[in-house]
Amino acid sequence: MDYSKIPHYILFLFLFIVAQSFSMWGQYVTLPYKSLSMWEAYKMAIPFALLDWFVMTFVVKMGEEYDLVTPTQDTFLLIIIQFILVLIINHFYLKQKVFRSDIIAFFIILLGFLVSFLKLATYAKNLIGGKKDTKKKEGYSKKNTRL
Repeated sequence: MDYSKIPHYILFLFLFIVAQSFSMWGQYVTLPYKSLSMWEAYKMAIPFALLDWFVMTFVVKMGEEYDLVTPTQDTFLLIIIQFILVLIINHFYLKQKVFRSDIIAFFIILLGFLVSFLKLATYAKNLIGGKKDTKKKEGYSKKNTRL
């Protein structure tokens, strides 16, 4: 790991959490109100969606510019953060219980992210399969051919 990227990772993760907090709050903010019209719910939720869109645009650009994560890792991170936020919102805002199966599911998702981020499957394949493919594919830059 390149330790000079640590401040970028910290900012990336912080902004990712902020953006997803806007998104998840916007999705849940109208739930306690049973008599809202579709237009009233839309007016309450759309500012959160716009904030999420604005911040996530910067986060994704930052992730690509500094080569922090792959698109698959972006997706895993999105799922993990939204899962955590849903559990927090359900527990504190909607007063619902968090079940053992929720926690187990979270760790399964976290394991998938860890396998992707640490490239464990690639390392295992290289250990079992022998040689590493060192040929550079034409038309792809080094940045786009991460294993």
